[in-house]
Amino acid sequence: MTGDRMNLALINVVMDGDYQYEQEVPLGICSLAAFLRQKGRQASIHQCFASRGQEQIDRAAAVEADVYGFQLTMVNFAAVRQVAAAVKARRPEARVLAGGPFLSMLYEDILASESAIDAIVIGEGEYTTLEFLEALDRGETDFAGIQGLAWRDGHGGVQTNPFRKPCEDLDALPFPARDFLEQGQKDPVDGGLRESVRVITSRGCIGKCSFCCVNLYSRMYKGKRWRGRSPGHVVDELELLARDYKARLFNFSDSSFEDPGEAGKRRARAICQEIIRRKLKISAKVYMRCETMKTEQDMALLRLYKQAGIDVVIIGAEAGSDQELAIYEKHASAEDNYRTALMLKDMGLFYVLVGFIMFGPYSTGETLRANIEFLRKCGLACSVRSLTNVLMLVRASKLYHRLKSEGKVIEAKNYWEQPTYVIEDPVGRRVSLLWENMFARYPHVLEMDSLQINIGNLVARMTNPMNRAVLDAFREEFQAFKASFNQYEHDLGERNYRHFLAVLDGVARGDSDEALNALFHQLFVVEYAEIKQRYARLYEAFLGRISDAGFGLSGLVFKNFTSALSMDDTKKVAAAG
Repeated sequence: MTGDRMNLALINVVMDGDYQYEQEVPLGICSLAAFLRQKGRQASIHQCFASRGQEQIDRAAAVEADVYGFQLTMVNFAAVRQVAAAVKARRPEARVLAGGPFLSMLYEDILASESAIDAIVIGEGEYTTLEFLEALDRGETDFAGIQGLAWRDGHGGVQTNPFRKPCEDLDALPFPARDFLEQGQKDPVDGGLRESVRVITSRGCIGKCSFCCVNLYSRMYKGKRWRGRSPGHVVDELELLARDYKARLFNFSDSSFEDPGEAGKRRARAICQEIIRRKLKISAKVYMRCETMKTEQDMALLRLYKQAGIDVVIIGAEAGSDQELAIYEKHASAEDNYRTALMLKDMGLFYVLVGFIMFGPYSTGETLRANIEFLRKCGLACSVRSLTNVLMLVRASKLYHRLKSEGKVIEAKNYWEQPTYVIEDPVGRRVSLLWENMFARYPHVLEMDSLQINIGNLVARMTNPMNRAVLDAFREEFQAFKASFNQYEHDLGERNYRHFLAVLDGVARGDSDEALNALFHQLFVVEYAEIKQRYARLYEAFLGRISDAGFGLSGLVFKNFTSALSMDDTKKVAAAG
């Protein structure tokens, strides 16, 4: 305790795969720490790499504080329980507070089952956490007056307070704390940060996707579904990160950068114009809808994206048929998805990736054919990530409740684990099970995925304005490098496409698992080993030439990472109907 004020330790319990680099901290924790510090509170941030063993758990529990805060995710809850229990064993009088956008919806189960967790923030955490700390300063044990808090009373009962409306003026909040960023890897030539920095320019989402619960809390407290920062405020943060930390690569982690509607496009345009006006040397990745960019004005905006340094665009297509898009309640049609993907590819300005759900609860042979045809025709079948993605069922989502009412949900043994679901169509179910957990089963696939993404990023960033000198020095070599990569991706896409159809046809015929698994072994063990080497030689040779010429790489090189949920053997689909 500092004087008569409680101090807070924010413990980032993270599993291997869920961070890009060791200095990265989730923006929720960073934003909360910055806000509390602005209010004169002591709020420290600590890393706990829980996958590395008990030593990390013990180290986190040894942090001195009066209150401990944890962000709950889909994969870290078991480890958070360990740390919280260890904290309570050392300091029974300490308070443990949890929050986060995913598992906090299970606040009743958590507080009823986990004696080491005292309270849970529901929704945005800044003001709720501040008021909780202020109540503890006063020695209070009744927290009924704090909106947005669920807590356990002195009799062990779970109390749920009224929900808190979200902060509408995001410009009034401080920039997220970046406590460890200065320790990130620096380029030995240009001194730039060799890591990608997450920035969020808005909160919420205008979408109503049935598989998502991003707007769960805004529905509860009837708040705005989307709130955005002003262009100047966004670029002020980018400028600070570029100046003070030498950051070059940015991940705009908004649900969709151009939201909401025409007003959102004007805001995106103003952000880009301000980046250009200030001459910031950055490269960025953004997310984009498939139904928004249709006019010549929109094409001009996309070209402005590139001038401002946006090099990577991820489109939220999700499916290749109107049937599944309707199930997922997407605003876009299959025609929108095709048009947007092909338009971005034809522009040749960006590295284009896609958010895609190959397998879902209503998958059939027909929907799978529509999906693989979409990926092939749009030049996206080269990514096994898209071919193998299975919808993860999130509690509290509209789709979860629909499947629950249809008797298709199989709850997990532990309340914090994700439920699975039944795919009734026998072809859809069997094909999904053959493709599940590819990264865990086939290491070459994971390595290839990272190589493809790293090369795709390099190709797009070579034409970033800040890399003009590199492009001028290697223009002819770059064109050859790009042509080779594009040919590799096309050839691999065709190979993946043929394999997917062979498996689908084999399942429809009733081929044995042994025969079908032999197809997987041939492609993803035998053939991918050689293909991976071809990609690696291409990447290393071109990057080596740039490095040997004395150029820095901080504005060019991206290091892909894969989430723990993608690498483990988490089940999403039940094996039998």
